[in-house]
Amino acid sequence: MKSRSRNLALLAALSALILLTLPAVLMGKDRVLSGIRAYVPDMPKRAEEEPDKWTFSADRVSAQHTSEYIEAEGNCTLSMGANLVRADFARYYRETGWILLRGNVRARWEGDFLEADEAEFDLNNMLGWLKNGRAFVAKPHVYVDSEMIERKPGGSYTFKNARVTRCSGDSPAWSVTSSEGDVTIDGRVRLYHTAFRVKNLPVAYLPYASLPAQRGRQSGFLFPEFGSSSRLGFNMDMAYYWVINDEMDVTVSEKFMSKRGLMHGVELRHTEDENSKGMWQANWLVDNERATQESDEDDTFQGDGLTRSNRNRWWVRGKYDGWLYSPKWKVLADIDLVSDQNYLREFRHGRTGFDKTRDEFVNEFGRDIDDADSTLRTNTLYASRSWDRFGVAGKVQYRQNLEYRNGNGDSKDDPTVQTLPELDAFAWKDTIPGTPLEFDGSLKYDYFQRSYGDSGHRLDARPQISLPLASKFVTVIPRARVYATFYDTTSHEKESNRSNSRFDTETNSTKPGSQTRFGWEAAVSMFTELGRIYEVSGSPQLRAANAGQSSWRSIRHTVIPRVDYTYRHSMGGQEKLPYYDSRDRLAPEDLTTYSLTNILTRKRETVHLRRGDDGEPVPYLTTDYLDFASVRLEQSYDRNEAQRDDMRDEYARRPLSDLMAEVIVRPDDYVDVVLRSWWSPYIQKITQAETTVRVHDDEIGEAYIGFDLLSTVDEYKRYREKAMAVGKIGGSLRLAKNVTLGADYRRDFAGSKDLEKTVRLTFEGECYDVYLGFSQTPGNNRIEVGFDILKF
Repeated sequence: MKSRSRNLALLAALSALILLTLPAVLMGKDRVLSGIRAYVPDMPKRAEEEPDKWTFSADRVSAQHTSEYIEAEGNCTLSMGANLVRADFARYYRETGWILLRGNVRARWEGDFLEADEAEFDLNNMLGWLKNGRAFVAKPHVYVDSEMIERKPGGSYTFKNARVTRCSGDSPAWSVTSSEGDVTIDGRVRLYHTAFRVKNLPVAYLPYASLPAQRGRQSGFLFPEFGSSSRLGFNMDMAYYWVINDEMDVTVSEKFMSKRGLMHGVELRHTEDENSKGMWQANWLVDNERATQESDEDDTFQGDGLTRSNRNRWWVRGKYDGWLYSPKWKVLADIDLVSDQNYLREFRHGRTGFDKTRDEFVNEFGRDIDDADSTLRTNTLYASRSWDRFGVAGKVQYRQNLEYRNGNGDSKDDPTVQTLPELDAFAWKDTIPGTPLEFDGSLKYDYFQRSYGDSGHRLDARPQISLPLASKFVTVIPRARVYATFYDTTSHEKESNRSNSRFDTETNSTKPGSQTRFGWEAAVSMFTELGRIYEVSGSPQLRAANAGQSSWRSIRHTVIPRVDYTYRHSMGGQEKLPYYDSRDRLAPEDLTTYSLTNILTRKRETVHLRRGDDGEPVPYLTTDYLDFASVRLEQSYDRNEAQRDDMRDEYARRPLSDLMAEVIVRPDDYVDVVLRSWWSPYIQKITQAETTVRVHDDEIGEAYIGFDLLSTVDEYKRYREKAMAVGKIGGSLRLAKNVTLGADYRRDFAGSKDLEKTVRLTFEGECYDVYLGFSQTPGNNRIEVGFDILKF
């Protein structure tokens, strides 16, 4: 009995202690427990039925002029939900809800943190001011230290004689001092009469500065890019970003290059709706250098027989995805025009360089542009519409040939084919009603125009019928295609000969007027699929403690053998037809291709948690599948080559193609292995190879190694004069949580020369990023330095 009484007394004492110390726990600070008392004058205690009321506590509370205000001293705390205010002294005015705070004022309100020597707030809407205070405003993620900070409706602030930064601590890495400024409702920070400081050292004065919100687009100057290279000299790129409206923005840039001059740039981006977006860019400069003869050029640009006599240099490019009249009518546009053949090779780097532009186009639109070394630049306007069984499309395409610019060639001799326009109709593969047959086909009309060479109309029809035959063991699909092509040559040049391939030179006997071509093709595909499942382990135990655990339940091994055979008869007299593209010459074909594919697919089960009806976590299993490894072998046999009599004394028959072997391994998110090689059974060596191995981890970094090979080949069917053997290795390593070291190295072993050496160091600070880079390529050494103080 005494023991039970003792336990009850102990329990009561502990309960009293917890109740007395609760305000101290809420304050997050040690208290003198004997002096604490709670007093809540005319304010309801925090309760579930009234969660939007203030709760007040303090060490000592005295009521003076009870009808007007109440004063409290020592650990004064007001809390409502996640909002909290505390100070050494508080005076609360009953009628107005206004509170005066002094001494170690701290406040947390809707994600913002405030501290000051003195403060006054209207508790009804949390408006007021802070004297000699600091505010952390969450939306733009900035710290403001000021003599006077005023909190206004909507969570905006105004301040005077302030220091603004995105760095925490008393000595920030960078800050902006300002005589006055404000934080707008959308989180934008505007500063007037400012000085930009690194540590406490002023480095620049600006009459006005703006920091964008943590999210959203804001107008303002972008941080400049600095660099130095042996080709361009010291360079600095300044840009201003202008938000026109919610759907459109413009970036204007000026890039100074000590050796080349001042390059101007402009970029327009717009997004009218979820189906429309565009990006248009232009750069131009008057170059201090020019190359009137090939010896004046950079060593890496010599050997192509072209010069660059122009000083006016420019590049206009853009892409657009949209629709016409209805979202079902899709419209695509690609623009790529440049002043000379060396512009893109010289200006590859930086904010407006070729590499950055190419990456943006691929990431935003999924469409690439021609390589920087290409002398043909492709410009296309494309429209299309699809229905359930057929589709239509139209295209206008202009290809700029840089070999006929700047005095390198006469434009009237330019043989580049322009497509003005092209109209297409497609019938998707579908069953012919009432039959087991399937039908698909295409109809293409083009008008081709060029300055030198044949011009005219072409209508090309290619219908196909197939008959799928499937059984339990094998699937066979025979098919037949018809070629019907109609030409109308409107302009004809009396060329002597045309070379379609190394041993296919034909006399140009094209004449103006109408011509036709008919042909046919037969083919058959046969394949089957064999598989077996191997059990690996059991399911993970369905317990809450096993959340996140996974196991491979089984592995399926699938084998797919396949044979494809194609026969196309010889269509003579094609040399009398004009030649615009590869569709105009259909070579005879008697080709068998056989392949064997092995696929390993894993089945994985993972334990997850969800909240049950009673609020307790309930474990459950999810299943996912992944083809984590595949091996494919493929080769072809050319019967026409096996029966060839032409040039037998110089080139032996080689009907077997190279054996292609492909291995792809992706067991998980951290490793990618892709190996492809082509092995010749006649010369007993690998003629082509593509190899890449990549290992990556978000916490550690990544490493990759690769090798690309092209051997010299001299055969009747193919010829490769130059060998290529390029090795690459590189990666990045996190030296610390915020420091990353990266390096890339590429070498041409066939030419015994280095193609690229790059080292870069990136420091990710709390409120800024700094990166240093050095790269060495043939003919150019480049150093670049970059800063980002608006990283949030």
